[in-house]
Amino acid sequence: MGNLKHYYEALKNGDIFFDEYRKSALIMNAVTIMHAIFAVFFWVTGVAVMGVYNIAIMVAYQGILLLIKKKKTYLAYILTCTEVVLHAVLATIFVGFASGFQVYCIAMIAVSCYITFVWECFKKGTRETVLFSLFSMFGYFVCYILSKYFEPLIPIDELAQTIMYIINALLMFLIIFSFMMLLFWDINHRSDRLAAKNSQLDEMSKKDPLTKLYNRRYMNYELNRRMSYLIGEGRIFGLIMADIDDFKKVNDTYGHDAGDDVLIAVANEITGALRGDDCVCRWGGEEFLVVVSGNHQVTSDVAERIRKRIENLTIDTNGHQLKVTMTFGVSESIPGFRIERLIQIADERLYKGKQNGKNCVVKE
Repeated sequence: MGNLKHYYEALKNGDIFFDEYRKSALIMNAVTIMHAIFAVFFWVTGVAVMGVYNIAIMVAYQGILLLIKKKKTYLAYILTCTEVVLHAVLATIFVGFASGFQVYCIAMIAVSCYITFVWECFKKGTRETVLFSLFSMFGYFVCYILSKYFEPLIPIDELAQTIMYIINALLMFLIIFSFMMLLFWDINHRSDRLAAKNSQLDEMSKKDPLTKLYNRRYMNYELNRRMSYLIGEGRIFGLIMADIDDFKKVNDTYGHDAGDDVLIAVANEITGALRGDDCVCRWGGEEFLVVVSGNHQVTSDVAERIRKRIENLTIDTNGHQLKVTMTFGVSESIPGFRIERLIQIADERLYKGKQNGKNCVVKE
């Protein structure tokens, strides 16, 4: 039961368990069972030659599966499609059109739509779908024409014909239904994967690859959004421009790997000091820009909290324990001020803090 549950979850989630080869193996094994049924039918009705043929085809399908395993899927499908049409024609010749073996030519149209959509070797458009479908239709009409002009070589009784026709018709509908369900599954799965990939790419476009903080591009969007709320709803926000003190010395003394470790550690501390509606980005190099929901005092308190966390931080890197500090410049949103001006004010106060000894918060 555990394995069945695992397989079901894998199928539902589109995991590797149900990859192209395993789906092909499932299909080939199902077809092999179908030919076993046909072989029994032909032996029982006295059509030994078709019984032998179906046993040979059972072995042949395992060989076709090996072709798929070796990535020769195009050849494998050509052989499969040819066998289905050939089997329908031979069955019509030996036992007649009324036994219904020609219906598999119709089923092959659904199979062609699915296979040419899913298998990598057919990713060239709809040409193959049309060609294989036309070939299957050709096989059906060959069977029909043969039934009009030739009598079956080995006639079987009407009851056997009726039973076989019903079985073939049911199997045809089952094949069409199964492959349509597989097609819908693949389409949905690919759509889900595409949506997840797009979401991942969208997230990557917003984030700095090193610190995993938002990047400057996304922060510009966030600042414009906050300014719209300020103008429309009066939601005040503050800006904190923060810079790691003497960061160049870290790189020069301990190497750029150590510098990266410092940036990552500082980014984590800043993130840990913020509230749910605050936002931080890596503005550039060792500079960080924080947007805080609240007035000037709230913004200054957040900056001081971050400053203390950084001051108490010890960073382990390459066998060294490093201590760093940060300097902060704070500004408050003012209706009518452009965003660039608010950033400039915070940056000027940051520069003032650097001149006044660093490791401080400059509010005005």
